[in-house]
Amino acid sequence: MLAPPFFAASRAPLTTMLPPSRRHRGADAPLRTASSPSLSRNPPPMKPQLAAPDPSALAPRALAGLVVRPVVREDAAVLIELCNEHADQLALERRPYGPPRSDALELMEVLFEPPFGAWAWIAEVDGLHVGYASATAGFSMLERAYCLQLDDPYLRAPWRDRGIEAELFRHALDAARRFGCLNLQCQSSLWSDAARGLEAPVRALRMDAMRYVVRMENETAEA
Repeated sequence: MLAPPFFAASRAPLTTMLPPSRRHRGADAPLRTASSPSLSRNPPPMKPQLAAPDPSALAPRALAGLVVRPVVREDAAVLIELCNEHADQLALERRPYGPPRSDALELMEVLFEPPFGAWAWIAEVDGLHVGYASATAGFSMLERAYCLQLDDPYLRAPWRDRGIEAELFRHALDAARRFGCLNLQCQSSLWSDAARGLEAPVRALRMDAMRYVVRMENETAEA
């Protein structure tokens, strides 16, 4: 399988084509909060006002025993199992894209063989695999910059809406920063909700768009 030419054979393929000044970015500056002004002994009467919500209270709390980590070769069977569950859940929506490959050769190549073209993270709670997220590299000619395309995250039913989505998003956002991408993109309402719940430097904005899918009728492509 021919790989896109901009991927270099390294563990951080998106950075190899970037100038040194953009390969290593400093940590984001911490958010500053204004301190409350000191009250005088006889403050003037004030109308009651609603207190602003505490941002920390809006952010999803980490689930006890939760671990989100990058996939390794030994996770292949688990990842495929989660992908199959995810595909079954979206069977009608994914129908125009065609059936999945019968083997995992391309999956193993893109994740674990240089040049790397995709990344994935598995969510575990007390050692139990509960979901995953995956992303692929992209490039925008109009912005002249790399981007990271995050696929719709998947969580098994008992573990949804418990803050795990936000942790998966956090790992993808961190990867996009490390790779020097201009932005992180995802076509998923779940991802948007997770992004808005975080105190992240980049807020997720909903962008309505129409997507066309053209299937290759010939399933056996020649090299």
